[in-house]
Amino acid sequence: MIKKIKELNLRTIANSGQCFRMYEPSENEFDIYSSDKHLHVKVINNETFDFDCSDKEFTYYQNYFDLKNDYKKYAKVCKKNDRFLKKCIDFGKGLRILNQDKFEVIISFIISQRKSVKAIQTSIERLCRLAGKKIKSKYGDYYSFPSAKEILKLPKDKLLTCGLGYRTDYIINFCKEYLSDKYDLESLEKLSDDMLIDTLLTIKGVGIKVASCIALFAYHRMSVCPIDVWINRVLEQKYNGKIPNTYKEYAGMIQQYWFNYTRINKL
Repeated sequence: MIKKIKELNLRTIANSGQCFRMYEPSENEFDIYSSDKHLHVKVINNETFDFDCSDKEFTYYQNYFDLKNDYKKYAKVCKKNDRFLKKCIDFGKGLRILNQDKFEVIISFIISQRKSVKAIQTSIERLCRLAGKKIKSKYGDYYSFPSAKEILKLPKDKLLTCGLGYRTDYIINFCKEYLSDKYDLESLEKLSDDMLIDTLLTIKGVGIKVASCIALFAYHRMSVCPIDVWINRVLEQKYNGKIPNTYKEYAGMIQQYWFNYTRINKL
């Protein structure tokens, strides 16, 4: 299925730190895994993509890639004299905030703490292979992201082989609480940004950075800005230590432009 899409850069998204099951096995070809789904995409040029899926399946990915959202509006937020942000936006053209499965995002970001992206990906893939369902495709077998029940079927010593370390207990605890209906992930959509963050902080093992990542990458809260070492550096060196008020409405998206630029180009 050939689609013309403006403002979509799969390589930039794959390296943006918001998802951990998007790979580029060969140049300009991508494998994207989400929940129990797999999509293979060939990039023909900057605005032309070959999605190996049906029309019905593409409806899912249209939402997943947030294709109905016009991302040019974020560039318009940039102050005329903010040359640094303009440079970041130009460099990050095609970045989008994905609409991911909420349970998958929470587990993935609990795993992500104090790990490199490569280590996070390795742990998640091991978890999927041990607990997920094996699914056949013409591109080879793959494994779904496991449900809470599937994770809890694994004994703790098996979970530890995924490289989860101290995070293992946090994952077990969250899966139990999730199954007990302590957290209705869909109903959290109704909460304000502050109330959503406060609720996510009640999950054991979730601090402010992880809660902010979940709010942005699972709940699409564009005003929530996860702060890590890269963003701290940007704020200190470029913005007197704080996010400008005019950027706060879309601080999460702006954070992605900052992160993508500084991680590759440094400051």
